[in-house]
Amino acid sequence: MSTLASEDYVVDVALIGGGYMAPELVQYAVEDKMGRDLPNEAYGATVAAGGALYGGAGRKVAIGGGINVLEELRARVSGGN
Repeated sequence: MSTLASEDYVVDVALIGGGYMAPELVQYAVEDKMGRDLPNEAYGATVAAGGALYGGAGRKVAIGGGINVLEELRARVSGGN
């Protein structure tokens, strides 16, 4: 239980979760505001690459972006189910 209550653990989970959700914000900005249409995987890859380049805590954001890419690929292969 002490691991779950650890501040470092909570920050790590928040960074990874933010990296997972950030591609949705990027997609909104690109598709709705700029009128472009890219594959959903591209947005997760952008966040993953940006986090990896940033380094440090950005590496955890990159993990979240990578998970988003995998989820979007899974949805594409399974037909969204």
